[in-house]
Amino acid sequence: MTAELVRLSREPLQAIVDTPEALEQCVRALAAGEGPIAFDAERAHGHRYWPKAYLFQIRRRGAGTWLIDPLPFEVNGVARLEVLSETTGDALWIVHAASQDLPSMRDDGIRPRRLFDTELAARLLGEPSAGLGPLMERKLGIRLEKAHSADNWATRPLPESWLHYAALDVDYLLELQEVLAGELEAMGRLEWAEEEFAAILTQFLAPPVPRVDPWRRLKGITSLKSPRQLAVARALWTERDTIARARDRPPGRILPDPAIVDLAARVRSAGPLPGPADMASIKGFQHRTAQRFRSHWLRALAAVDSMTHDDYPARRAPSDGLPHPRTWDRHHPEAAELWWQVKAAVDELGCELGLQPSLVATPAIIQRVVFDHAQEPDFAEALRRHGAREWQIEFLAPLLNEVSGRS
Repeated sequence: MTAELVRLSREPLQAIVDTPEALEQCVRALAAGEGPIAFDAERAHGHRYWPKAYLFQIRRRGAGTWLIDPLPFEVNGVARLEVLSETTGDALWIVHAASQDLPSMRDDGIRPRRLFDTELAARLLGEPSAGLGPLMERKLGIRLEKAHSADNWATRPLPESWLHYAALDVDYLLELQEVLAGELEAMGRLEWAEEEFAAILTQFLAPPVPRVDPWRRLKGITSLKSPRQLAVARALWTERDTIARARDRPPGRILPDPAIVDLAARVRSAGPLPGPADMASIKGFQHRTAQRFRSHWLRALAAVDSMTHDDYPARRAPSDGLPHPRTWDRHHPEAAELWWQVKAAVDELGCELGLQPSLVATPAIIQRVVFDHAQEPDFAEALRRHGAREWQIEFLAPLLNEVSGRS
């Protein structure tokens, strides 16, 4: 059966909510509606530094679809939209790929009490593709017009075609949730999903934990071997990040990662640091935007030149986590032997359930439990303490007991 192409939402677009009066009207409509709430957010990834939302879409039966511009409701750069979740109380919020939207919802005060993630639900059903478009085609027989996902949603005013696109993202979400919930219940996996949804809410509505040494995420940084090279990479990354924050632009559009790594790779253990001539020979530094901030890059290099060796970063990132399992053989041979047996068993279990192994057993959790087994032999308790869901523990604890008994 050919899916029906849908270009417009089922209802005429309402005026975008961008005033207190319009927000009050929206809230009244949502409060008068019934049932779950479909929700989505549009960001400007690749166009802006900050990952905030520039449009919220919300729909409820009896209330219709509302498009909310968060910018007019900002106070000190953060929108105050708590009223959306406060008004709807214990209603179920339906979001596709909620881990992407919940951080911007949290930042703007929108805190659902209950969640249904259609993307995660599809993964728990073992669907071959969990994207919104493929799910709509398979489950509802419709194909959504998709044309503006990568556009700059910070644009104002938003073109009408973009608004139609945005409205479509929630127009059929309520029906999709009903189908997926029914299939989960039929498979006996609805409780699994509810545990996962609750965990997502807890994780992503909590205050974010700052990254340690975020500059180490530079693409290609593993090619740098000496602390002095890493010091240059760190200094350039920090200078670039400061510029990007101030201008609200993606860092890579100020200076590409490969340009930073290329310049740092030219650093020797002693002698002068690279200078203007080296920059001029690197493609990323030749771009007009990068040239505009040439004095900033030179300032960063000068700062490194004045450092002592003790000021350089360590070659390896600081970590209080586990070593990678492939390194266990040398110092933790028993854990290594158990790990490879457990990994194979979890992979087999995932195949039996029709699920990705990482969904059955979160790698970080299972590695920790295996590594600590000698000190904490109760697998069920260890899994629970490290955050495994009860449905996972029901499968994993017996499996781990069986595998460890063979080791």
